[in-house]
Amino acid sequence: MKRTRRPRTATSPEFTTESVGLDPALYAQALQCLFDRPEPNEQQQDWYWPDEAPENFNPSPLEWTRIQTVLFANAGAHLAPYSNEQVGMGLGYVMGSPASDIPFAVCASSVPEAESLAMLQAMPRLWRDCFGPRLATVHAPIGSDTGGRLGYACYMWFDVWPTLWNMRHRQSWRDAAWHVLEELFAMPVREVQISALHGIGHWVNELDHDDDINRSITAFVKRLGNSDKELLQYAEAARSGRVQ
Repeated sequence: MKRTRRPRTATSPEFTTESVGLDPALYAQALQCLFDRPEPNEQQQDWYWPDEAPENFNPSPLEWTRIQTVLFANAGAHLAPYSNEQVGMGLGYVMGSPASDIPFAVCASSVPEAESLAMLQAMPRLWRDCFGPRLATVHAPIGSDTGGRLGYACYMWFDVWPTLWNMRHRQSWRDAAWHVLEELFAMPVREVQISALHGIGHWVNELDHDDDINRSITAFVKRLGNSDKELLQYAEAARSGRVQ
């Protein structure tokens, strides 16, 4: 089905604790809970397995939605004090670790749709300001673990993220999710482009944006030329929903 393209804006809205109505102290506690964790050694599991999940930190679904909105929009600055592995662990918990209920918060009936769509609107900045700069020098085979926990979170987000699956019946969400992937696709960092293609490949049959997807991938393939044959093949696989 053909959709009217949403015009792009020069800048994204500024999402702060004050603008979304979130207690700054609660947000600071969330950052500490998610990211201020020691890096595990080879024999240790990530902090949330199995007994160290944040039992005493229980924001409401609306608060978790607002926490994610502010986090995504400000990830470059707010996560700067943490290492790639710390950021990867925390974002892995946010995006869909089986130990986490965070991905389901935005799906709750107590969360207004405007709040959930604001969270989606903030998402591209997580890739633009955090994943992209941190992974800009990675040029590894697609699907490899060279980027560690951070690379895994970047690559797998739209594969394991249960939020979109639970909200896919809403056209507003399908439109907003496609806009996120489109924004990622246009960013000039290979790992970010792979993340977008991975998401498109898994969601091409759900997004209801076939024309937009074909147009974007065709333009991407043309720009890419023969400079990266692996990425070229992956783009064509994503177009037909054949990514792994």
